[in-house]
Amino acid sequence: MIQEELKERILISIIISPIIILIALPTLNIPIYISFVYIFFISLALVLLFEVIRMFESKHFYIPKIKKLIFITFTTLSIITLSSLSLTGKISENTQLQFSTFSDISSVFIIFSTLIIITLLINLTISSLNISKHNYLQADSIFFTISLYISIGISSMLILKLIDIDKKTFFLSFSLGVGWFSEAGGLIVGKLIGKTKLSFLASPNKTLEGSIAMIIFGIIGGIIFKSILTLFEYQNTFFISSYTETLVLSIIVTVFCFIGDIIESLVKRLFEAKDSSNVLLSLGGLFDVFDGVMFASFGVMLYYFLV
Repeated sequence: MIQEELKERILISIIISPIIILIALPTLNIPIYISFVYIFFISLALVLLFEVIRMFESKHFYIPKIKKLIFITFTTLSIITLSSLSLTGKISENTQLQFSTFSDISSVFIIFSTLIIITLLINLTISSLNISKHNYLQADSIFFTISLYISIGISSMLILKLIDIDKKTFFLSFSLGVGWFSEAGGLIVGKLIGKTKLSFLASPNKTLEGSIAMIIFGIIGGIIFKSILTLFEYQNTFFISSYTETLVLSIIVTVFCFIGDIIESLVKRLFEAKDSSNVLLSLGGLFDVFDGVMFASFGVMLYYFLV
């Protein structure tokens, strides 16, 4: 049973890998590719949002279309706004990235805060006018929190990609590669020899052995990534210039990836769902695939701007 599931996971991973490679690896600084990147990440965020809506509706009640539209609009505008952080701080001016109008950090957060306030006010107004036996206030709280979480996670991935394009780095590739490699290692070891359940976590299947393996595989994945770049004589002062930095960044990716996985498990437990959907068969839904690396990208983004 375990072997069949692993085989199916590997097969699905191979099938979707060309799309991931197309997004993660190229650093093409041309408008059509940048537009494609934006469309991909916004579309991904909306799919994640709809997976959460589906889980909620299967457990509770139907969400009105107007509310879905509000959260779709909020998520989309939030990602576009937050991605403008890629043009601040360490990011140099780049003519191909100037379509983003908010290049000041304070402006970005003012606009983002305004979006939050407007979304809350509109939602509360609609809920107060809607005479229903359903508790829309509870639904509003859940979906606003999850929309905010998805927006921050996906915009972090988008920011890393825009940094990669501007600086010819591979932060997004590193986050995805190391994150998924650590998750795969933790999954395999956990299923094969995992015995000590981490029952205090939201994810009931997490084991101590699998968690330790996740960290080890993450470090190994980071070293392999750095070794490949060294083999091709890649050098960039902005991106893992030493094996020490590689080790630090690998641990950050792994830890944040683990936390992201726990957060998604908490969401699924809230709705009593095993997977966010079955679109990827045994891999579950897109939320199941991107939960860890989405939060790992947030950790890498913090590292880039703060270190």
